[in-house]
Amino acid sequence: MSQYKAFYNDWLDVSGMKDATGEDHTVNLTTDFFSKLTPFSDSKAKQWRVEAAKRCAETLGEYPALCFSGGVDSQAMLQCWSEADLSAHVIIFNFKDGLNKQDCEHAKAYCHTWDIPYREIEFDIVQFLTRDNTDMTVKYGNISPHFNTHYRFVEILTHMGYTGVCFGGQAPDRNCGEYGVNLSKVPYYWATCTETFDIPVQGSFLSFSPELAWSISLSTPDIKNLDYKNNSSTLHEYGALKAAEAEKYEAKLIGYRRMGFDLMPQPQKYTGFELVKDYFEEQTGDGWAFEKQFRHPLRSMDMGIYNKDAHVYKAKISDEQQKALDVIYLKHFPSSDSASPGV
Repeated sequence: MSQYKAFYNDWLDVSGMKDATGEDHTVNLTTDFFSKLTPFSDSKAKQWRVEAAKRCAETLGEYPALCFSGGVDSQAMLQCWSEADLSAHVIIFNFKDGLNKQDCEHAKAYCHTWDIPYREIEFDIVQFLTRDNTDMTVKYGNISPHFNTHYRFVEILTHMGYTGVCFGGQAPDRNCGEYGVNLSKVPYYWATCTETFDIPVQGSFLSFSPELAWSISLSTPDIKNLDYKNNSSTLHEYGALKAAEAEKYEAKLIGYRRMGFDLMPQPQKYTGFELVKDYFEEQTGDGWAFEKQFRHPLRSMDMGIYNKDAHVYKAKISDEQQKALDVIYLKHFPSSDSASPGV
């Protein structure tokens, strides 16, 4: 087992977020690194998929667990591990009373299709949210009930004897010409509290190895959604939010398929909490009950560094890196309307 790193060879430095300095993530990659990615090919794509899995496996010990939601991100993770012929347990967390059945059924169908063994673990999501959600924010500092749930998964798997845990995560995206805006505080906060976990955790497999991460990014169409990119609090109108999510999902499918991933996509992007939210709406008669009970209170807590730092973190791309990335991107998506930052 090699020394644990949240990102291979520290290609991404998130110490600004960890120390709450307001300094965006440093991308420790040269322009030569990006230039050597091209030309893309099927053989290169497979090499990057296999390398990513092998590199990641080296950090997770002899008995790693792969958390499989059934979504395309974790499908991509499983394919990489399978192609690398690595041993790992695929874990599907099944919310009690079928409160994530849309994900669980799809995850099991994927495993059956590709003959992948899996282990199913029942999890009482209602009990967790009502009893332990706040305590998880105290311990880990995140203000998302979704990610607090993932952290409890890590604790459960630790107690079961696994030596490391891996989640699918995401690669850097390109939004209105700007790269890595999605590497923000909530989905990447796990990388700031790795010392709090008792075992190594890779919270975003798809951004662990830089070749795989950036080849996916550069194969994915620009989202071209400024509100989504800025994570704007003004994007409350339901239709606009759903349109932004659908646009991002369709772009992601294109990028993954270009990089050789064999996908079984769901009809739409799921968070795994749709039926959980429905449950609390049925219990209270309030469609916002989940948010009011389990998200909003966390935002008012003075715990960890999360709520003491209002900065919206993202990847810090230099002008030279931006130019190198754009040269590659425009070869894949030649278009007069390809936006640059600020355009």
